[in-house]
Amino acid sequence: MEQKKGAGRIAKWDNARWILITLVVICHFFENYLGNPVANSLFFYVYTFHMPAFFLIAGLFSKKTVEDRRIDKVAPYILIYIFIKIVNWIVQMIIYGKYTSINWFVESGVAWFALAMFFMYIITFYTKRFKPVYGFVLSVVIAMILGYTVENTDIFCWMRIVNFYPFFYLGYVISIEDITKWLENKKIKVMAIISLITYFVICCVGIDKIFWLRFLLTGRSGYYRLEYGMAYGPLIRLGVYVISFFIVFMFLSIMPKRRFILSKIGQRSLSVYVFHYVFIYIYMASSLYKYLPYKYPNKWWLFIVAIGIVVTFICGTKWPDALCKWIMNSNIKYRKNAKQ
Repeated sequence: MEQKKGAGRIAKWDNARWILITLVVICHFFENYLGNPVANSLFFYVYTFHMPAFFLIAGLFSKKTVEDRRIDKVAPYILIYIFIKIVNWIVQMIIYGKYTSINWFVESGVAWFALAMFFMYIITFYTKRFKPVYGFVLSVVIAMILGYTVENTDIFCWMRIVNFYPFFYLGYVISIEDITKWLENKKIKVMAIISLITYFVICCVGIDKIFWLRFLLTGRSGYYRLEYGMAYGPLIRLGVYVISFFIVFMFLSIMPKRRFILSKIGQRSLSVYVFHYVFIYIYMASSLYKYLPYKYPNKWWLFIVAIGIVVTFICGTKWPDALCKWIMNSNIKYRKNAKQ
């Protein structure tokens, strides 16, 4: 596997992060057009695997931090969470001219990811004691059970943490060498291409029949939002897990090992995530939001994809990345816990 000289970074995983964060940005633009068949199909397809894949990759590279209980490496995610909320609050106030207070304990927007990362690391400090198979099964069962809740799932983003944690935990317990060897199998790659294309066709042709499952793909909602949720919720959740895990591994299998110019964006995916929604607020307040679908009814989505790619590139440049690294490398004082 090719690595970046002097940095020891594996290109395959940077390429995966680069593609995934680009899909995150594009889909967040498309969210504003849900109801349109094209937007619905692309949204459903990408949401099946993009955040699960991010968490699985994060789990893969969490091993040293978890084993050493490096809370100083984890705590900065809280600072990132606070920073995102403040930045988006300021931007919304400037654009829309409305003052609203910040609720630090409830998050329905993009800042949830940073908070989820913090809590997933903390949880894994303790679940690392379990046998991997028991820990994984337990995380899935808990998610299946808690789906019955009708409480506010945005408080500390707990529902998303519960629903996406199995991906993080599996990444933590899997050996990077083993998963890389499996993903590079030629037969797996052929199956991946066929599977990803087939699933994409299903999402395009049958979106009207499956779009109600989107509430489980976002990880934010309980079974009460589903058509047959209260009766078959856990089984539906389990089925969604099976599909998501499968598509995640198929996606990772086709990621190239060669390093590209834009692979660096994969190293800067956090800065893209932190700042990209600023551009979405600006876009939503502009005339382009309604103009593109009106002027180009059949091709508007291509403009959205292009805009998403450009925004990803801008947010993945040196200065946004430097600011995020400064926050993540903050010298946070903490009481060192004894290793267990």
